[in-house]
Amino acid sequence: MHTDVNDDLLLQELKSGDTKAYKTMYMRFEKLLLFEASRLLGDVEEAKDVLQEFFIDFFEKKRYNNIHTNLKGYLYISIRYNCMLILKRQKSLQKSQQEYYSSQEEPTVHLEEEHEPTVRDYIDNKVNELLKFMPAQRSKAFQLYVLQGMKRKEVASVMGLSDNTVKTHLATAIKTLREKLS
Repeated sequence: MHTDVNDDLLLQELKSGDTKAYKTMYMRFEKLLLFEASRLLGDVEEAKDVLQEFFIDFFEKKRYNNIHTNLKGYLYISIRYNCMLILKRQKSLQKSQQEYYSSQEEPTVHLEEEHEPTVRDYIDNKVNELLKFMPAQRSKAFQLYVLQGMKRKEVASVMGLSDNTVKTHLATAIKTLREKLS
């Protein structure tokens, strides 16, 4: 068993293709990395997703071959970086939501005079038009998440989908809207 192996030797075993070293590395660092990801993201389930995606990428792309220093430090910094990217995306999405919500605000009093369409009206109409052409689940996920302000896990529950599926629907919907509106 590899549990007594130091990090340098473990890294060498990874590079040589020893499959037992993969499991040893995962077992050795999983709790530390999950704790850090949970601390940064504030959500254990999302942290587990980040960790799983990281390890899949790490092994499939043999990223361990690029490590020339400390294995533990590399893993720790990589998880922190992945979490920061997620937080950055969330912040960007929240900003987009706020911009969309603020664009939805209309005056409460309408006089009988006709008003000319504004840029905001054009964007609202364009977004609604584009949502009609998206697949039904993608459109519904976007509407529930952005327009109704539900959390992603709530959307997943309402739609009977996994959190990752909703995440994919939202990312694709936002990407499509950005491309079509620019």
